[in-house]
Amino acid sequence: MHPEMRRLSISVEMVDHWITVFKSIEGKEKKMNRKSSILAIMLTLTLLFSIFGPKEASSLDKVKVAYVAIMNFAPLYVAIGRDFMKEQDIEVDMQKVASGTEAMAFLAQGSLDAGGVGITAATFNAFNKGFDLRIVASAALQPQKEGPTIIIVRKDLKDSGKVKSIADLKNMKIAIAGGPGTTGAYFVAKGLKEVGLTVKDIEIVNLANPDMPLAFEKASVDAALVGPPYSDQIIAGGKGVLLAQDVAPGAMTTVFMYSGKFIKERTDVAKRFMIALVKGSRAMQGSMYLDPANLKAYLKYVTSTEEAIRKSKPQVYDPNLKVFIDSIKNMEEVFRWAGWTNYTTVIPQERMADPSFADLAVKALGPSKP
Repeated sequence: MHPEMRRLSISVEMVDHWITVFKSIEGKEKKMNRKSSILAIMLTLTLLFSIFGPKEASSLDKVKVAYVAIMNFAPLYVAIGRDFMKEQDIEVDMQKVASGTEAMAFLAQGSLDAGGVGITAATFNAFNKGFDLRIVASAALQPQKEGPTIIIVRKDLKDSGKVKSIADLKNMKIAIAGGPGTTGAYFVAKGLKEVGLTVKDIEIVNLANPDMPLAFEKASVDAALVGPPYSDQIIAGGKGVLLAQDVAPGAMTTVFMYSGKFIKERTDVAKRFMIALVKGSRAMQGSMYLDPANLKAYLKYVTSTEEAIRKSKPQVYDPNLKVFIDSIKNMEEVFRWAGWTNYTTVIPQERMADPSFADLAVKALGPSKP
């Protein structure tokens, strides 16, 4: 039985009991002095509040969650900030980490229960090694069109006609934050694969996003995979122009994971956690994205400002946090094709993802409403 139903069942019995008591008090009111009546009523109200009021934090199920302080994992922030987790009798212990790779290490050890992770080659290497963790929900998705992450080429190369498309990037220097094997590298590799090139046909330069505008100024790179605000700076500076956009429309590049230990030993808590998480995503759809309660939740966990969030293009989240298996398979295939994994055979889907928790949450909540 769901925790709220158990509490409701107990509450109904207790309410009936105290109604009887209250009537008894009312019947004997003439024999009681006014002070005693008020005291009895206050006692009744106190007990009723203890039944219907929120559980004490100490009695909530604690879930330890790793997160990187970016908007990709905003459904989690909203689920906490708007008390959807408390509704499920869950207290979330947020553990900030530097990267998804760090989060995966803690999840594999079972020292953390859940986490937000960006999919990289290291993700699949971990699955191949038998790390006990699973993708259980999608986080931010790539938009179907006009995605923020784009490939920019030097303007002089485009103007001269030397580079007209991704196919013309052969033997050129391409800047990617984090270098080979990263989520950004996936976009570049996928684009190259589709035009018959390989990652060996280009030189990947590991360059931090904030350093990319200067690299274009100095012409030290030929192209870059970059997103706002740095892509805007490069184009506004007149040194770079758009070459390719929407290389992987709809791709599920960030996800929520559960540790194997959490799945096996605290299955009921894991189910309730997902219900709250899906409610968080649904509370952010469309115009609700900038709801004041949501903004407050974002700013508690993301290093940004309200103005910056309002000005930036909203992230895309599936209202049901669906696990897109085809997207996982495509990323795994591209990373393996590029030679960025330490294995060569396909990993079975069941070793990478478990969509059942998101599916059960949708059944519990019902269909999402537009």
